[in-house]
Amino acid sequence: MIFNNRMMRRAPVTMAAALAASSVFATWAIDATSASAKSYLSISVGIALSPPKAVFMAPYVAQAQGYFAKEGLQANLISMPNGLSTELGTTAGSINFGLSSATDSVEAAAAKAPIHAIASYGAKLDTECVAAPGYNTGAKLRGQNVGTTGAAGFAATTLAACLRPLGLTLADVHPVIMTRSQFVGALATGAIKVASFHADDAYVVLHQIKGSTVVDKEYQTLPKWWYGGVSSLDSYTKTHPVVTEHFLAALILANNWMNNPKNFKALVNLTVRATGEDKAAVTYALRFNLAAKSFTTTMNPASVMWTAKECKVVGDTTVVPTYNQIVDNHFLLAAQKLVKSQGNG
Repeated sequence: MIFNNRMMRRAPVTMAAALAASSVFATWAIDATSASAKSYLSISVGIALSPPKAVFMAPYVAQAQGYFAKEGLQANLISMPNGLSTELGTTAGSINFGLSSATDSVEAAAAKAPIHAIASYGAKLDTECVAAPGYNTGAKLRGQNVGTTGAAGFAATTLAACLRPLGLTLADVHPVIMTRSQFVGALATGAIKVASFHADDAYVVLHQIKGSTVVDKEYQTLPKWWYGGVSSLDSYTKTHPVVTEHFLAALILANNWMNNPKNFKALVNLTVRATGEDKAAVTYALRFNLAAKSFTTTMNPASVMWTAKECKVVGDTTVVPTYNQIVDNHFLLAAQKLVKSQGNG
């Protein structure tokens, strides 16, 4: 499906995603602070991209290492098609917590949606723009099909950013919507000529398609870009503040575990199981994210606002929302205190 850059930026959540989310909404009448080993509060966590990329590993680690259970939670991890679907599902209330790109949080704030980013899961952009053999110049790429996972949000914003060094905009190419898992095959057959890949996907493409080249290393050219935000509906966090704090505490514990060098081998194995990706690609992606200090729940105000301004520059929003319109930081601060009180900080 080819879309125009001016097409409606907000598409409804897919029926499959909505059904998957609605099937896990049994909310048990028990507070997270008093949960026993046999009774937990059930929460739904939407994670952009199916299968997930290495940058999304925090909730999978929290699940595997028992941190959700430690905080009295039973987390149902739901793989979503892309960050936009995750943000829309969270805004609709069908997902309690959504891990999507920060650009989706900026868009939601610009639209005055009743939702805020309450933490990070990936502080740095981990993408590389890769071109098919012979299409690494603006002249060659103009008018060609390019791959994207959506008409808005992170997909469109990073695609626009990767075209900019070549002197092109989204209006100069033909974006084709497809799942991220289709990018490699589409690039190999010539169905698309360029796409913005996460680090693990970029590793696979460069090793499988002879002559493919990196057009732009976005994590280097856009070092201030805030990549990943954890969002929740304002009405949910207001009525479930304790649950929200314990959820974020579990993510903090997961990040602490991931950033410990002695756990790297176990992290690689866990990531291979969660993503289904090649071990070499997983190792490459994890090493980058660790070196970039990306595995953190902290939200950097300077990065948040830089990203918000960049969204307006590339035409993803028409206004620049304020920091407080995008972020609600007080649940994260409470979670950090909670982790310290547990002797884990």
